[in-house]
Amino acid sequence: MSVYELLIVALAVVLGSLVKGTTGLGLPLTAVPVIAFFVGVQDAIVIMAVPTAVSNAMLVREHRRELRSADGLMLFAGLGSIGAIAGAWLLPRINDRLLLLLLALVLTSFLIWKFAAAEPRWSPNVQKWGKVPVAFTCGVAQGATGISGPLVAAWFQGLGVSRERFVVSNTAIFLLAGISQLVTLTATGQWSNQRVGGAALAAAVVVVVLPFGIRIGRKIDAARFDMAVSTIITACTISLLIRAF
Repeated sequence: MSVYELLIVALAVVLGSLVKGTTGLGLPLTAVPVIAFFVGVQDAIVIMAVPTAVSNAMLVREHRRELRSADGLMLFAGLGSIGAIAGAWLLPRINDRLLLLLLALVLTSFLIWKFAAAEPRWSPNVQKWGKVPVAFTCGVAQGATGISGPLVAAWFQGLGVSRERFVVSNTAIFLLAGISQLVTLTATGQWSNQRVGGAALAAAVVVVVLPFGIRIGRKIDAARFDMAVSTIITACTISLLIRAF
């Protein structure tokens, strides 16, 4: 990539880091499409694996006190990690368009339910039986596309948890799934010099910018936070449809 292209990528990571620090998701959503425009989808997914893991580790550390009361988090994260291994293995083998369309369909269904329901909260039966398939699907999406945040966010938004628990639950799951993704990418030889360099640059930007997003997030009330998350999920759905077509 040229210096101009690197600058654009860095700006995309800056914006994604601010959104990530504020809401707990949004970094791959913002950066992957921009990077993919210059180097291709697979390169973009691999490059963003490292900075995404770094951002999640920083946010888990920031909200680590909430981990003690996050019920079922380890089960969800474990299933997500298994799914991420499968997704990373499928990355060079899967039809990108089909996968993007499936993710967009799932998110569209969630948005219709959320804005149409009088009380947008998962029923006890959904909470009990939906966790396993949702967790595994989120992991596969992370490994294969680098974008699982909106799916995880949709699940926890439907549980109606606080902002702090929402952020730490999302980022803890992303972190474990991301580590699995990185191990699988490395084991299957999917790193190149360009990918390593891009990942290092993006990770450095995340370390510098993410704390500013965290400060912004602390000042947002519950209603605005919920709307911000819904807006990101909507933007991701539109982005997935554009990339698919």
